[in-house]
Amino acid sequence: MDKVGIGILGAGSIAHYHAPAVGKTANARLVAICDPDRKRAGQVAEQYGAEKIYTSLDEMLRDPAVEGVVVCTPNFMHREHAEVCAKAGRGVLCEKPISITLDEALSMQKAADEAGVPLRTGFNQRFLNQVKLAKFAIEQGVIGEIHAFRSVFSGKWNNYFDETNFRYLPEQSGGTTINDNLVHRYDMIRHLLDDDFESVVADLHHSVIPPVVDDNVHMIVRTRKGARGTFAADRFSSVIADSTDIYGTKGSIHLVTNAVSPFHAVPLAINTTVAPEELPKRLTGAVYPFAKARANPAWTGWMSFWPEFNDAYAEQVSEFADALRGRQATHVGATGIDGIRSQELIQAAYDSQIDSCWISLPLTQGTPYRMPSYS
Repeated sequence: MDKVGIGILGAGSIAHYHAPAVGKTANARLVAICDPDRKRAGQVAEQYGAEKIYTSLDEMLRDPAVEGVVVCTPNFMHREHAEVCAKAGRGVLCEKPISITLDEALSMQKAADEAGVPLRTGFNQRFLNQVKLAKFAIEQGVIGEIHAFRSVFSGKWNNYFDETNFRYLPEQSGGTTINDNLVHRYDMIRHLLDDDFESVVADLHHSVIPPVVDDNVHMIVRTRKGARGTFAADRFSSVIADSTDIYGTKGSIHLVTNAVSPFHAVPLAINTTVAPEELPKRLTGAVYPFAKARANPAWTGWMSFWPEFNDAYAEQVSEFADALRGRQATHVGATGIDGIRSQELIQAAYDSQIDSCWISLPLTQGTPYRMPSYS
């Protein structure tokens, strides 16, 4: 297969996820690493086998071998870098969150549309095997009509190290816990439920960590199809708390994507009132020991799954490479529109905190961007 040439913009911590991922794909190759710090770019290139290094985006975009760019720069740079790439005829896979404001995200999508190139948002967790299996179970009606969900993600503020401190500088990050911890969960719920958010009310607070940012977040949302749910996250917990639960009329799904703990014994558990013999073979063939469970009249309807671990970043890059060549991917990645919808929810949550009320979605283009003060 003719491999698609990929350039990575930014040689910080997140590049160490994307760069090796490119090397694991059958349809992409790592052409270049670009970073203003030549030494840092060279280190990443040498470690992961990139063919070239550049110190400016314009320089890298003059290289015809670079067909698509993975944007791994700080959040406040995403719009400029994505639009420059699009105008140069290069598709973009942009790390999450897609931007700082809704208008920035809309502008990025417009630039990609006008250039006729794909724009993807880095919601790699869509590609995890347990998420794929949960999506299949929902589509097959295994848990019935969904009316409620909750998602929790907590972790210590200094678990992740960057050479710059942009995550804790609101003007550069656009937020901390609400958009760094929880943004994957917004997309996961939209993806799994095939639904969109209709309104949100939020309580965003700074509790304890040294940077004065949102380190304690709680949100209640309503979806267009009528489901209700909550998102909660913090930046002060000493260990990762990770759980997404989805509740339907025939059962429920328990899903873990970041860390399995003693409270979450498996990455995926499904409960259903659907008769065992009516369940899809893709599910019954993946759970152990289902044969024994089927023969047991006391079967409770719980199924536990340990799907094979897969590199979600590699599958994300592979889907991006297919999009660049106009090939139909077997799994649809998160588009620019998906990134926009998550950014819109974040901005609405800020408005809710400031105005102490429910905020309806969608927001209109030009809605003023306001960030709460936590001082």
